[in-house]
Amino acid sequence: MGSSEINDKYTILVNSCDGFEDCWVPFFTLLEKKWKSCRSPIVLNTEFKSFVHDGLSIKPSKSHQDTHDRKLTWSECLIRALDMVDTSLVLYMQEDYFIQEPVQSGVIDDFAELMIKDRSIKHIGLTDHGSEPPFIEFNNDKRLCIIAQNAGYRISTQAGLWRKDALLSYLRSEENGWMFEIFGTKRAQKKKDLFLTANRELYNSHQGEIISYVHTGIIKGQWHADIPRIFNDNNVVIDFNIRGYYKEKPYIFRKIETTKKLVKNPIKFITGMLGY
Repeated sequence: MGSSEINDKYTILVNSCDGFEDCWVPFFTLLEKKWKSCRSPIVLNTEFKSFVHDGLSIKPSKSHQDTHDRKLTWSECLIRALDMVDTSLVLYMQEDYFIQEPVQSGVIDDFAELMIKDRSIKHIGLTDHGSEPPFIEFNNDKRLCIIAQNAGYRISTQAGLWRKDALLSYLRSEENGWMFEIFGTKRAQKKKDLFLTANRELYNSHQGEIISYVHTGIIKGQWHADIPRIFNDNNVVIDFNIRGYYKEKPYIFRKIETTKKLVKNPIKFITGMLGY
Protein backbone atom coordinates (compact mmCIF):
# COMPACT_ATOMS: atom_id res chain seq x y z
CA MET A 1 0.00 0.00 0.00
CA GLY A 2 1.71 3.20 -1.15
CA SER A 3 1.89 6.26 1.09
CA SER A 4 -0.11 8.30 -1.46
CA GLU A 5 -3.04 5.96 -0.85
CA ILE A 6 -3.11 6.35 2.92
CA ASN A 7 -6.23 7.96 4.37
CA ASP A 8 -4.74 10.25 7.02
CA LYS A 9 -8.06 11.61 8.31
CA TYR A 10 -8.32 8.95 11.01
CA THR A 11 -6.74 5.80 12.38
CA ILE A 12 -8.83 2.68 12.91
CA LEU A 13 -8.16 1.48 16.46
CA VAL A 14 -9.20 -2.14 17.02
CA ASN A 15 -9.30 -2.65 20.77
CA SER A 16 -8.41 -6.23 21.70
CA CYS A 17 -6.09 -8.39 23.79
CA ASP A 18 -4.14 -11.59 23.17
CA GLY A 19 -6.91 -13.71 24.69
CA PHE A 20 -9.09 -12.79 21.69
CA GLU A 21 -6.46 -13.67 19.10
CA ASP A 22 -8.89 -16.13 17.50
CA CYS A 23 -11.04 -13.16 16.45
CA TRP A 24 -8.34 -11.36 14.50
CA VAL A 25 -8.39 -13.42 11.30
CA PRO A 26 -12.19 -13.32 10.90
CA PHE A 27 -12.37 -9.64 11.93
CA PHE A 28 -9.79 -8.42 9.42
CA THR A 29 -10.99 -10.84 6.72
CA LEU A 30 -14.46 -9.29 6.95
CA LEU A 31 -13.09 -5.75 7.25
CA GLU A 32 -11.10 -6.17 4.05
CA LYS A 33 -14.05 -7.79 2.26
CA LYS A 34 -16.74 -5.35 3.41
CA TRP A 35 -14.57 -2.21 3.33
CA LYS A 36 -12.72 -2.58 0.06
CA SER A 37 -11.68 1.08 -0.04
CA CYS A 38 -10.14 1.02 3.45
CA ARG A 39 -6.83 2.89 3.32
CA SER A 40 -6.63 4.08 6.92
CA PRO A 41 -3.76 3.08 9.20
CA ILE A 42 -4.85 0.48 11.76
CA VAL A 43 -3.65 0.04 15.35
CA LEU A 44 -4.49 -3.36 16.84
CA ASN A 45 -4.38 -3.27 20.63
CA THR A 46 -2.49 -6.40 21.71
CA GLU A 47 -0.53 -7.37 24.81
CA PHE A 48 2.55 -9.09 23.36
CA LYS A 49 1.57 -10.43 19.96
CA SER A 50 1.85 -9.15 16.39
CA PHE A 51 -0.57 -9.69 13.53
CA VAL A 52 -0.48 -9.07 9.79
CA HIS A 53 -3.15 -9.27 7.13
CA ASP A 54 -2.45 -8.82 3.42
CA GLY A 55 -3.74 -5.53 2.05
CA LEU A 56 -4.09 -3.80 5.42
CA SER A 57 -1.63 -1.60 7.31
CA ILE A 58 -1.82 -3.00 10.86
CA LYS A 59 0.43 -1.89 13.71
CA PRO A 60 0.19 -3.94 16.97
CA SER A 61 0.42 -1.99 20.22
CA LYS A 62 2.13 -4.75 22.27
CA SER A 63 1.08 -2.81 25.35
CA HIS A 64 2.58 -5.27 27.87
CA GLN A 65 6.02 -5.72 26.36
CA ASP A 66 7.74 -3.40 28.87
CA THR A 67 5.52 -3.75 31.95
CA HIS A 68 7.77 -6.24 33.79
CA ASP A 69 4.93 -8.73 34.32
CA ARG A 70 2.52 -6.14 35.71
CA LYS A 71 -0.95 -6.72 34.27
CA LEU A 72 -2.32 -3.50 32.81
CA THR A 73 -5.97 -2.58 33.11
CA TRP A 74 -8.31 -2.29 30.13
CA SER A 75 -7.97 1.50 30.20
CA GLU A 76 -4.18 1.47 30.58
CA CYS A 77 -3.90 -0.75 27.50
CA LEU A 78 -6.20 1.53 25.52
CA ILE A 79 -4.22 4.62 26.58
CA ARG A 80 -1.02 2.97 25.36
CA ALA A 81 -2.65 2.08 22.04
CA LEU A 82 -3.88 5.66 21.62
CA ASP A 83 -0.35 6.91 22.22
CA MET A 84 0.62 5.06 19.00
CA VAL A 85 -2.00 6.89 16.94
CA ASP A 86 -0.55 9.64 14.75
CA THR A 87 -3.85 11.15 13.58
CA SER A 88 -6.07 13.52 15.57
CA LEU A 89 -9.09 11.25 14.99
CA VAL A 90 -9.64 7.57 15.71
CA LEU A 91 -12.36 5.21 14.56
CA TYR A 92 -12.90 2.97 17.60
CA MET A 93 -13.76 -0.69 16.98
CA GLN A 94 -13.39 -3.96 18.91
CA GLU A 95 -12.22 -7.32 17.63
CA ASP A 96 -15.66 -8.92 17.82
CA TYR A 97 -17.44 -6.27 15.73
CA PHE A 98 -17.63 -8.60 12.72
CA ILE A 99 -18.78 -6.53 9.75
CA GLN A 100 -21.63 -8.17 7.86
CA GLU A 101 -22.57 -5.58 5.18
CA PRO A 102 -20.56 -3.21 2.96
CA VAL A 103 -19.30 -0.24 4.98
CA GLN A 104 -20.51 3.22 3.93
CA SER A 105 -16.96 4.55 3.88
CA GLY A 106 -17.90 7.77 2.10
CA VAL A 107 -20.18 8.73 4.99
CA ILE A 108 -17.42 7.99 7.52
CA ASP A 109 -14.99 10.14 5.53
CA ASP A 110 -17.56 12.96 5.41
CA PHE A 111 -18.05 12.81 9.16
CA ALA A 112 -14.30 12.74 9.76
CA GLU A 113 -13.88 15.79 7.55
CA LEU A 114 -16.61 17.55 9.52
CA MET A 115 -14.73 16.85 12.77
CA ILE A 116 -11.50 18.12 11.26
CA LYS A 117 -13.18 21.37 10.26
CA ASP A 118 -15.17 21.76 13.49
CA ARG A 119 -13.00 21.01 16.52
CA SER A 120 -15.96 21.41 18.88
CA ILE A 121 -17.21 17.98 17.75
CA LYS A 122 -15.61 15.42 20.06
CA HIS A 123 -17.37 12.21 19.01
CA ILE A 124 -19.66 10.84 16.30
CA GLY A 125 -21.36 7.50 16.93
CA LEU A 126 -21.75 5.39 13.80
CA THR A 127 -24.22 2.74 14.98
CA ASP A 128 -27.49 2.50 16.87
CA HIS A 129 -25.83 0.10 19.32
CA GLY A 130 -24.23 3.07 21.06
CA SER A 131 -25.72 6.01 22.93
CA GLU A 132 -29.37 6.06 23.93
CA PRO A 133 -31.96 8.84 23.41
CA PRO A 134 -32.80 11.63 23.85
CA PHE A 135 -31.28 13.01 20.66
CA ILE A 136 -31.53 16.58 19.39
CA GLU A 137 -31.61 17.81 15.80
CA PHE A 138 -28.21 18.92 14.54
CA ASN A 139 -28.86 21.83 12.20
CA ASN A 140 -25.43 21.75 10.54
CA ASP A 141 -25.95 18.28 9.04
CA LYS A 142 -29.27 16.43 8.90
CA ARG A 143 -27.40 13.11 8.77
CA LEU A 144 -26.45 13.63 12.41
CA CYS A 145 -28.14 14.21 15.77
CA ILE A 146 -26.80 15.65 19.03
CA ILE A 147 -26.50 13.17 21.88
CA ALA A 148 -28.31 14.95 24.71
CA GLN A 149 -26.42 15.83 27.89
CA ASN A 150 -28.52 13.41 29.96
CA ALA A 151 -28.48 10.55 27.43
CA GLY A 152 -27.77 7.04 28.61
CA TYR A 153 -24.45 5.64 27.38
CA ARG A 154 -23.31 9.10 26.34
CA ILE A 155 -19.95 7.34 26.48
CA SER A 156 -20.10 4.16 24.43
CA THR A 157 -17.52 1.64 23.23
CA GLN A 158 -19.48 0.90 20.08
CA ALA A 159 -18.14 1.88 16.65
CA GLY A 160 -17.57 5.61 16.40
CA LEU A 161 -15.23 8.43 15.50
CA TRP A 162 -13.45 10.10 18.39
CA ARG A 163 -11.17 13.05 18.71
CA LYS A 164 -8.15 11.34 20.19
CA ASP A 165 -7.53 13.90 22.94
CA ALA A 166 -11.21 13.83 23.95
CA LEU A 167 -11.25 10.04 24.29
CA LEU A 168 -8.10 10.18 26.40
CA SER A 169 -9.65 12.82 28.65
CA TYR A 170 -12.50 10.47 29.64
CA LEU A 171 -10.34 7.42 30.36
CA ARG A 172 -9.33 6.55 33.92
CA SER A 173 -6.47 4.10 34.34
CA GLU A 174 -8.21 1.93 36.96
CA GLU A 175 -11.36 1.26 34.91
CA ASN A 176 -12.31 -1.68 32.73
CA GLY A 177 -14.47 -1.26 29.62
CA TRP A 178 -17.73 -1.77 31.47
CA MET A 179 -16.79 0.84 34.10
CA PHE A 180 -15.66 3.24 31.39
CA GLU A 181 -19.11 3.22 29.80
CA ILE A 182 -20.99 3.56 33.11
CA PHE A 183 -18.74 6.02 34.95
CA GLY A 184 -17.48 7.72 31.78
CA THR A 185 -21.09 8.52 30.93
CA LYS A 186 -21.47 10.18 34.35
CA ARG A 187 -18.39 12.26 33.64
CA ALA A 188 -19.66 13.15 30.16
CA GLN A 189 -23.06 14.19 31.52
CA LYS A 190 -21.26 16.83 33.59
CA LYS A 191 -19.13 18.09 30.71
CA LYS A 192 -20.68 19.94 27.78
CA ASP A 193 -18.68 18.35 24.99
CA LEU A 194 -20.47 18.11 21.65
CA PHE A 195 -21.24 14.43 21.01
CA LEU A 196 -23.11 13.45 17.84
CA THR A 197 -24.55 10.25 16.46
CA ALA A 198 -25.69 9.15 13.02
CA ASN A 199 -29.39 9.89 12.40
CA ARG A 200 -30.83 6.45 13.11
CA GLU A 201 -34.08 6.98 11.25
CA LEU A 202 -32.09 7.86 8.14
CA TYR A 203 -29.46 5.12 8.25
CA ASN A 204 -31.55 2.26 9.57
CA SER A 205 -34.83 2.86 7.76
CA HIS A 206 -33.67 4.32 4.45
CA GLN A 207 -29.97 4.06 3.70
CA GLY A 208 -28.86 1.07 5.77
CA GLU A 209 -26.34 1.05 8.61
CA ILE A 210 -23.03 2.84 8.21
CA ILE A 211 -21.15 -0.06 9.85
CA SER A 212 -23.29 -3.16 10.25
CA TYR A 213 -22.22 -5.76 12.81
CA VAL A 214 -23.79 -8.02 15.42
CA HIS A 215 -23.82 -6.44 18.87
CA THR A 216 -21.47 -8.04 19.89
CA GLY A 217 -19.80 -11.09 18.40
CA ILE A 218 -18.57 -12.52 21.71
CA ILE A 219 -20.54 -12.28 24.96
CA LYS A 220 -18.90 -13.31 28.24
CA GLY A 221 -16.26 -15.22 26.30
CA GLN A 222 -18.69 -17.16 24.10
CA TRP A 223 -19.92 -16.73 20.54
CA HIS A 224 -23.10 -14.85 19.71
CA ALA A 225 -25.54 -17.28 18.08
CA ASP A 226 -25.69 -15.23 14.83
CA ILE A 227 -21.94 -15.33 14.14
CA PRO A 228 -21.78 -18.79 12.45
CA ARG A 229 -24.22 -17.56 9.78
CA ILE A 230 -22.09 -14.48 9.07
CA PHE A 231 -18.87 -16.51 8.91
CA ASN A 232 -20.43 -19.21 6.71
CA ASP A 233 -21.79 -16.60 4.30
CA ASN A 234 -18.27 -15.19 3.93
CA ASN A 235 -16.28 -18.45 3.87
CA VAL A 236 -14.67 -17.78 7.24
CA VAL A 237 -13.76 -21.08 8.91
CA ILE A 238 -13.31 -21.29 12.69
CA ASP A 239 -13.82 -23.90 15.42
CA PHE A 240 -16.80 -22.59 17.40
CA ASN A 241 -16.56 -25.45 19.90
CA ILE A 242 -13.53 -23.90 21.59
CA ARG A 243 -15.56 -20.99 23.00
CA GLY A 244 -19.03 -22.43 22.70
CA TYR A 245 -22.22 -20.38 22.31
CA TYR A 246 -23.63 -17.81 24.69
CA LYS A 247 -27.09 -18.40 26.14
CA GLU A 248 -28.62 -15.28 27.63
CA LYS A 249 -29.66 -15.51 31.26
CA PRO A 250 -33.08 -14.28 32.45
CA TYR A 251 -33.29 -10.53 33.08
CA ILE A 252 -33.41 -10.84 36.86
CA PHE A 253 -30.15 -12.81 36.97
CA ARG A 254 -28.43 -10.24 34.75
CA LYS A 255 -29.58 -7.46 37.10
CA ILE A 256 -28.19 -9.37 40.09
CA GLU A 257 -24.81 -9.77 38.33
CA THR A 258 -24.74 -6.04 37.54
CA THR A 259 -25.50 -5.17 41.17
CA LYS A 260 -22.69 -7.44 42.37
CA LYS A 261 -20.25 -5.68 40.05
CA LEU A 262 -21.30 -2.28 41.35
CA VAL A 263 -20.96 -3.12 45.04
CA LYS A 264 -17.74 -5.13 44.71
CA ASN A 265 -15.75 -1.89 45.04
CA PRO A 266 -17.97 0.59 46.92
CA ILE A 267 -15.42 3.41 46.91
CA LYS A 268 -15.06 3.21 43.13
CA PHE A 269 -18.84 2.89 42.80
CA ILE A 270 -19.45 6.12 44.75
CA THR A 271 -16.75 8.16 43.00
CA GLY A 272 -17.79 6.84 39.61
CA MET A 273 -21.43 7.73 40.13
CA LEU A 274 -20.39 11.21 41.22
CA GLY A 275 -18.63 11.61 37.89
CA TYR A 276 -15.03 11.85 39.06
